[in-house]
Parts: sequence; structure tokens; C-alpha cells
Amino acid sequence: MSFSDDDNINARNISPVQLRNLPIVKDVDTNIPSLKWGGQSTSDHDKEWGNTGIILPEEQDILAGVIEDFQNAFNNQLKFFNNQNEFLLSTPQGQLATSMAAIISDRNRLLAYYVNQVDPSYATGRMQDGIGRIYFIERIKAKATTVTGICRGQKDVLISAGTKVQDGDGNLYEADQNYIIGEDGTVAVNFVCLQKGPINCPAHSLQMYQLIPGWDNVDNPTEGIIGNNVESQAQFEQRRRQSVALNSVNSVDSIMAALLNLKNGNGSSVCEDVYVIDNDSGGGVNKNGVFLKPHSLFVCVSAPDDDWSKQLIAQTIWKKKPPGCDMNGDQIVVIQDQSGLYSTPPKYTICYANAKRIPIRLKITLARPQFLPKNAVDQIKTAIIKAFTGNDGSKKPRIGSEILASSFYAPVQRLGSWISIITLFIGREIASFSLVQMNIDEMPTLNKDDVEVVFNG
Repeated sequence: MSFSDDDNINARNISPVQLRNLPIVKDVDTNIPSLKWGGQSTSDHDKEWGNTGIILPEEQDILAGVIEDFQNAFNNQLKFFNNQNEFLLSTPQGQLATSMAAIISDRNRLLAYYVNQVDPSYATGRMQDGIGRIYFIERIKAKATTVTGICRGQKDVLISAGTKVQDGDGNLYEADQNYIIGEDGTVAVNFVCLQKGPINCPAHSLQMYQLIPGWDNVDNPTEGIIGNNVESQAQFEQRRRQSVALNSVNSVDSIMAALLNLKNGNGSSVCEDVYVIDNDSGGGVNKNGVFLKPHSLFVCVSAPDDDWSKQLIAQTIWKKKPPGCDMNGDQIVVIQDQSGLYSTPPKYTICYANAKRIPIRLKITLARPQFLPKNAVDQIKTAIIKAFTGNDGSKKPRIGSEILASSFYAPVQRLGSWISIITLFIGREIASFSLVQMNIDEMPTLNKDDVEVVFNG
């Protein structure tokens, strides 16, 4: 059925059945279906689909279409422009037309957004999580920095769960369980930062925060294992690309994917990073600073050095690696076949490498602005650390990666107009190069103390 001006009917009286039965006509030019009211098609500009995706109409074209619809509905009795052809926004019809055009435009943008969300390169948030689940991977949750503190004091003194210490920057950490000082007057306590994220805890920075009778002092001989924020869009997509071989076996990609998705008991990732390469030749070769035996596999991970993690890593490598190939690395772990196919399960020796943590140094020289913030140096160092650890959502440097000094320009420049970078150098012992190439058994690290900020003038 259709309605004309003579039907003396308004929208309030149209039943759902009548609305569903409204005739659909096709625009002669676009061949796009539209509703027909009283013999008149809507003038609303519809979307187009091209080889590059959805193409949305311009805002002014949408408004022109709404105005035309209004004029058709009111027999051209409405005035939208004055004699100077200026749009009469303050009129009731002007307000209605612009509001409706804005609604249509918002609908179009929302549609374009969700169209782009099916592309893994652009997907974010919940939609990206859904794409990840197709490959059986989950977004990495935020994790707190952990550090081992050596507590000294009298024998049998209890360091209870929740006992707090602090680092040099005032960040608080608490013991993850109860510990008792041993006969030698010490106990190694695992302290977890109260704030999740990439909190840096340098060696020898822990100090007591609360007093316990018989507990004398605390010290951390090594730096803490830096935590992380919730995995960003760019980081998750990078890992998804690396994880597409998760369900395969007998390839370096399948080993890397399985290790990157390896979880411990609390759901956190075991491996911060992974690098896998093989030597298929009959002779030994040097690849990116590491010697590989003939017909061998090299797996390097950045992961905890405890027995539990070693077993998880070794079991994962064994399940995915090709049979019969030799292996490289100083981490030697004996595992047992857990398939349940044998009454006396065979044992295997798995070798891999735990990445050496290599400190990186940066030096940035800037022109001194007329008005320099009091905490300018700290702002710059923090921006660089966030970019290096991926805390700003960027892809962080990895095992065997090439780190460009230029990749830290943008994070610093975003601090404000007072930033004028003259030079920015990077290096290992001395920051005097434009790039640093990590070996395939090296994991780069960066502390605030290793970032030098200089203002000229």
C-alpha cells in the first residue's frame, strides 16, 4: 500500500504492518532502495561501496538532502535561506534540518566505524578481542612489576603476606605470601608493586616501609621484572600476526606463537618476548651474534628463570618442534612425555636461551625554550620510557630488533610546543648512534637513569 497527501493520515496512525508494507522504490541514478511516501523518494544521500571500502556522503550533501525532503513534505512552503543565500539556522526548520542531518551523519560514521572493525589492522577494543579469539588468543592484562628483595634479620622472624617496602621513587610493593627468615639471617621475598604497569625498579632501590621487630633491612641485588599495562591495539595486532601459526607444529612460527601465548597459573604471560630461528644447513653458522649448530633450532625467550617457568617453556618447545633436530642455548631442561601414551614415559632434554637484558642509553639535546617547565627533564624521560616499554601504545623494542633513535622523536615532541629537539642519539655504552641492533639473544632495557637530557642555551 502507499499513502498520498489525500489520504489524510499521519505517522502516528501507521501501524507496524502498514510500515512494513510500504513500497520500496529504487533511485534511478543510484539503484539504491528507498521508502516512497506520497510518490516521493527521500533525498538522503546513501552510502557507496568501493574497492577501498565504504564511502560516506559529505555533511553538506546530507543537509541538502534533508532540506529537500522537508520542502517536498511541506510543498516548498518553508524558508531555509535568506535573500543573501545564508542558511537560517535560528529558524525552527533550520534547527530541525541540521539536527536530522547530524543524526544521519552520526549514523554513517558509526556504520563506517564498525565496517572498519572487521579489519584486523583497524579493529580496537571488544571487536579486536573477538578477532583475537578466532586465533584462540586473549589480550594481555595489566601486570605489576615484581622484584626479589633479600630481607635480613633475626632467625624465624615472619615477613607476612602484604608486608610493604618501597623503591627510590616511592612506589609501594608488598610480599605475595608469608616468608620466614632462615638460619643464615636472610630470606628472599617476592614483592609485587601495588600499581600495575611498567614501573621500573632498579637494583638496590628497595627500602623498608614498615617496621617488624627483628627485621633489619631489605635490598634487591637485581632489578625487578617490569610489569605492563593492558595490551594496546598495536601490540595486540602485532602478537595476533605472530600467533596465526599457534595451531601448527614443526615450524619456527608455531613455536614462537605457542610461547607468546603461554600462560602461568594466574593467567599472565610467561614470556615477555620470544625469538625463534633455525639452521637448516649441514654446518655451523653465526646468525645475528649467535652460533647455531648444524641442523639445529634456536629459541630465545625473555622469561622468569624459575623451575616452573622453565618446565612450561621446555614442554611447549617440545610439543611444537620438529623431531630429531638439534638445539642451542644454555638453559637445559629435562622434561617427560605427558601424552599418556606410554606406561614408562620417555624423557627429553630441551635447550633454549634466556635473553640477556642489555641496557640501552639515549641522549637527547634540546633548545632551551623561553619558558621551561620545572619538571621538564622528568617529563621527557617519562615520555621516552613509555614509548620504549610500549606504555604509550606503541610497539616496544624486542629481542633481536633494530632500535632507531628517530622512533623517540614523536613521543617527546607531543609534550608541547616548548619542545625543540636538536639531536637524539642511542647506543649501548655511549649514546652516540642513530640506531642499535640487538643480537637474537638480547632483550633491550631502558631505565630513566640511562636517559640523558641536555638543554642548550
